Amino acid sequence: MHDILDWLLINPARIMVALSIAFTIFIGLSEAGGKTTGGSGWLTLFRVGTGALFTLPTAVVAGIFGGIGAFFGYLLLQILVCIIIPMVWVDKA
Repeated sequence: MHDILDWLLINPARIMVALSIAFTIFIGLSEAGGKTTGGSGWLTLFRVGTGALFTLPTAVVAGIFGGIGAFFGYLLLQILVCIIIPMVWVDKA
């Protein structure tokens, strides 16, 4: 467990991505349950909105701790986790 914590603390953007993944899964599961009962997709819209706001700060933190390559890598990773996956997930539900 100590090794995982050390790995996460090398670049704090890793923690931010882990939180984004957990939040996306939580929202996706909630939305999937709501879709079967007539949900409207507002949770996914909320996730995409907050994800869009959270993407750039994560990339900036990654850039500070890991350089320009980390900036663009984490930017693309956050776009995938926070925007693309929730939209695909709700479309499939």
